Amino acid sequence: MTLTLIPSTQTLKASSAKDALAAVPEEQVWLANFTSSRTKATYANAVREMVGFLGIDSPEQLYDIDQAHVIAWRDQLAAEGASPRTISNRQSAVSSLFAHLCEKQICAKNPVSGVKRPKVASHSVETPALSRAQVRAMLDAPDAETLQGLRDRALMHVYFYTGCRESEPCALRVRDFHQDQGYWVLDFTVKGGKRNRVAVHPECQHALASYIEAMRNEYSASYCRDAWIFQAIFNGKSGRPMTRQRFYQLFKKYAAEADLPEGVVPHSARATFITEALDREHPAEAVQKTVGHASITTTLAYDKRDHHPKNSASFAVRY
Repeated sequence: MTLTLIPSTQTLKASSAKDALAAVPEEQVWLANFTSSRTKATYANAVREMVGFLGIDSPEQLYDIDQAHVIAWRDQLAAEGASPRTISNRQSAVSSLFAHLCEKQICAKNPVSGVKRPKVASHSVETPALSRAQVRAMLDAPDAETLQGLRDRALMHVYFYTGCRESEPCALRVRDFHQDQGYWVLDFTVKGGKRNRVAVHPECQHALASYIEAMRNEYSASYCRDAWIFQAIFNGKSGRPMTRQRFYQLFKKYAAEADLPEGVVPHSARATFITEALDREHPAEAVQKTVGHASITTTLAYDKRDHHPKNSASFAVRY
């Protein structure tokens, strides 16, 4: 596969900025228009997957695909076990690219248009939420006697006490944990590069403060307010921010140690936080603001109270 959606260094070494821009393929112009690095990566991967499946090795071949090709790719994703939401998101990414190519009059039509997408339940989020006992088991799982354990404990507390998205702790720096109007807060960078300030629970405050103090003592020479809160630790040395992939691995590790089901993922902390806050009769609008949703409808889609297993009618019958 030669279509990479990433311009080569040689391509960008043009004699002028104008020439450099003209040399960048339209696929890259489309991708560069997104502001979120995560969206860029997700959309680029979706196009790469389709290109790889279809055996495309030139932009011209990409421009010539039709609905039949998209349908074959969609059906292959389903056969491989991709969820309806994943397939729909992949189609959206490719459709976005072709909409751009149509706008630039490179393609006559968008081959994704008219291709049916799997039905996705918009009224509810499928990610499983946890019980209070399960959450407590995960919060207590990391070893509080080591710097890495304190770090991981702080991370678990941030997930379950703020309902943040999986990747949002990646961007947290020491300066983002501070007091505002007498409350300890975290300043998250959320979708679209916006900032979302969240006042945090005292237990979460304590977990963060304990870890940051231990980090300050361990790395006094390099510690500063601009230091990453969640740093990777290699051979006793730190400094680099942890990746989203590493967050996922750690979450799964402690979920396994707490003997939780395989399907529990970092997103489960977000679903758990929203359900728990609403169950405690906290205003939905305040929950929406805390988790950084643009629409309250999205927030309410996480509310699992009406579908709680304890309410199953199966428990009411006697034979």
